[in-house]
Amino acid sequence: MKMTGADILTSILADSGVSVVSGIPGHTVSEFALAVGARDDLKQVLVRHEATALFAADAYFRVSGRLMAPFTHAFPGAANGLTAAANAYADYSSMLWITGNTASVGIGRGGYQELSRQVNDDLTQLLRPAVKRVWQPRTAADLAHNALSALREATSGRPGPVALNVSQEIWSQEIEVPGPPNVPGFVHAARPRPDADSVDAAARLLARADRPLILAGNGVNLARARGALRDLARTHGIPVATTASGKGAFPEDDPLSVGVAGWVGTGTANEATRSADVVLVLGARLAETTASSWVSDATFGPSPRIIHADIDLAGVANAYPVEEALIGDLRSTLHDLDVALRDVALPDLEPWHAQLEDARSRWRIVAEASQDLGSEGAIGTGAVVQALRRAYPEAINMVNDCGKHHKWVVQQLEAREGDYIVSSMGGASMGIGLAGAIGAALARPEVPTIAWLGDGGMSMSLAALPTVVEYRLPIVTVVIDDAAYGVVHNMQMATAGRVAFADFDGSGESPDYRLDFTKVAEGCGMPARTVSDPAELDAAFAWASSLGGPALLTVLSDMGSVHPSGGGELRPLAENARNLVWREDEVRDPALAAGNR
Repeated sequence: MKMTGADILTSILADSGVSVVSGIPGHTVSEFALAVGARDDLKQVLVRHEATALFAADAYFRVSGRLMAPFTHAFPGAANGLTAAANAYADYSSMLWITGNTASVGIGRGGYQELSRQVNDDLTQLLRPAVKRVWQPRTAADLAHNALSALREATSGRPGPVALNVSQEIWSQEIEVPGPPNVPGFVHAARPRPDADSVDAAARLLARADRPLILAGNGVNLARARGALRDLARTHGIPVATTASGKGAFPEDDPLSVGVAGWVGTGTANEATRSADVVLVLGARLAETTASSWVSDATFGPSPRIIHADIDLAGVANAYPVEEALIGDLRSTLHDLDVALRDVALPDLEPWHAQLEDARSRWRIVAEASQDLGSEGAIGTGAVVQALRRAYPEAINMVNDCGKHHKWVVQQLEAREGDYIVSSMGGASMGIGLAGAIGAALARPEVPTIAWLGDGGMSMSLAALPTVVEYRLPIVTVVIDDAAYGVVHNMQMATAGRVAFADFDGSGESPDYRLDFTKVAEGCGMPARTVSDPAELDAAFAWASSLGGPALLTVLSDMGSVHPSGGGELRPLAENARNLVWREDEVRDPALAAGNR
């Protein structure tokens, strides 16, 4: 049989379980687009900007664990998608990115839309820092092998976006093949188990701990290990905190939950991480936002005892030293640790539970005090978060854009069973909110999807609005509008007493200007409302929920609406991280030390 390059790749996509392809075609990738359009098993999503397709693919993977295939045309299209790809890479999300490239004959000769200044064909070099790996096939046969390798790499170990940079002529190149590509023979999902001795040592450490804590990162979500985490925590009574990107890995209405730890975390979670004598870290890097810039006694004490579990050794001990490393698939790791803990006697954890319950009561007072309704035209963001949860008490998809509004969700939206709450904390790119919600809605259309943005991020996402309407996606977009880059405004006022490049007022020339997102949405065919009276919040969310399709709510927000401190910090210039590499001569707790090999 004969197959073209385009036929080969679309066949591989369908056979590997990829079901959504999204992008904008141009001459370098048009034949691939036509091949996708000829198949009933590949859903086509045409977007208005390439970043929309790649941000959507990022959230699609986080919510479903499945790959989506965005595609772009030549270097202008690829450059438009680059931020979204890098954002996914920073957060260990994944996608199969297909970039159409100038025909080989034109490379270095001034081919239309080629990028060849430093070396012939710089497009591959442009992609490299933003992806886990990029392949550049030279023939249609190479394309088959490279695509199978890319699918395998995209989800192995710590996931990451992968790219196929395909020259235009390969799409139409026809080759004789004995049969379709052997996807099952080349693409495998492995679940490696951690070393048994390491598991036993970790179990002994936890068994000797009076104040054990689990800190669950987004690795738990990516490994689809939520059920295994619930089983371990509930069986052994170990409290659970999450990172911001791990939010949702453990239901926050469970009595064992202490909420999110870190810079924008809860007072309960930060007290738990500071006070714990052993912390079991699951799929989290303990990066700056989680570890409060590694400042002592903010999120962690000066010398936390850590058991670190990750799929990849490179994800362990990035900042803090660890007592034991568990390298393997997190579902397997949690299962093995659960079994090991059943063979040891655990101490009475009631005093620890009581300490955390007291911390929870104190934090509840602080949080509720911050949820003031605000006033006309200056609604409190904490009140909006609570109104949203009341309107959507069951499972939701939620994709958060970056900004002041996001911190409220991380800290105060109660994550419940079945919620997928996507937060970008590695790249923290503005622009993911609405575009990412498209991916989340495509991945789990059976539950409502919320896009949660500030007006800055919404301004970067306007090109995604028509796509939401065209595909009738059940997305409710909530825009927290304070007419500024609110984080920048408040930070500058606190440090300098003035602002620059923060407020959307024409640098003072148009003090009354405000972009009307409601009218923009209506112009795209989307029902929309502006909420200026806090008393109307519940009615507005009820209206949006009742539509069962796209809707947008612009909430006029109080500029001074800032989440309360839960004890976490962000001090990028702090030097504490450099001090963590030195060994302490004195052992603090001989009993705990005896539990380590």
